Amino acid sequence: MPSRIDNSGVAFRIVTASAPGAVAMMEVVGEIDTFIASAMHGPAWPVGTIRLQRLANIDTALVVRVSSTMLWLMPHGGQRILQRLAQWLVAIGVRPLVQSNPILSFPEARSPTEALALAAVSRAASPLALDLLFDQHRRWRQHRFHPRESISAIRARSRQLNHLIDPALVVVVGRPNVGKSTLTNALLGREASITSEVQGTTRDYVLTQLDLAGLVVRWCDTPGRYESVDSAERQAIAVSAGLISAADCLISAAAPGIDWPDLPREPDLCVCLKSDLLEFGSDEPTGMADILRISARIGTSLAELVGRVRDFLVPSAALTHPGPWCFDDRISPE
Repeated sequence: MPSRIDNSGVAFRIVTASAPGAVAMMEVVGEIDTFIASAMHGPAWPVGTIRLQRLANIDTALVVRVSSTMLWLMPHGGQRILQRLAQWLVAIGVRPLVQSNPILSFPEARSPTEALALAAVSRAASPLALDLLFDQHRRWRQHRFHPRESISAIRARSRQLNHLIDPALVVVVGRPNVGKSTLTNALLGREASITSEVQGTTRDYVLTQLDLAGLVVRWCDTPGRYESVDSAERQAIAVSAGLISAADCLISAAAPGIDWPDLPREPDLCVCLKSDLLEFGSDEPTGMADILRISARIGTSLAELVGRVRDFLVPSAALTHPGPWCFDDRISPE
């Protein structure tokens, strides 16, 4: 039976597109401590916690405590699973977030497209989105009177630009003591990850939002991948398979004397951390093409890493393209 705990202060929405996929994402917002007590039957989790959680005997999902008021559920991407999870959430009192009518909310808009753009501004995560959204009324008007590109080309570019509204997931994977946590802290400008020479220090994942030169991403520092007899560490390492599958950008990390991790898919970017040790004769990892050498300790190539991740997720060609952006499913590009 559904829990009787009052979930009236909690709401949810399905973030991923309405099409089958490997991993989907649902966003839960509001009184998250209440929701965890109701849905997970336990005490509140710290912000940044990621767990593998069984949801109402429907599916096993990655559950991420993003902030004090937001939780992400990342189940398998079958439409029936999403439908059943949505029904379960409603049954335990969680409200579905219903899209408002932007034409009523923004009567000053010159067109439905501009009303949708103004609504998108309020939820866009990345500063890079703003000027593009404000220009969509003009771009779509121009396209409809004088089309210069195919609908498929607009949709392909839009899939990249949509990362400006809903942050992409960047997952960093490497063996223990490779320097992933030090890299995360350097990019964040503060300590969010525990750094230690002890193998298995990062048992719980550290997930934070990073602004990469105007592109905000969900950055996940995963536990070091190795064989462990500790059950908590084994579970933490097992969870990484789901995160790797869901990652929009997968970064494989090695270091002098520390080889590349074994991964179930090809990484999108390969980085050699602790590159300042190379000058002392340490062995450089081999076997990967186009390796970016980084020292988070002294700041070497951090800006280049930011640029590469940003360009992989939202290429400069997409940002500077003068054509329209299908940033909302309610826009009809036909």
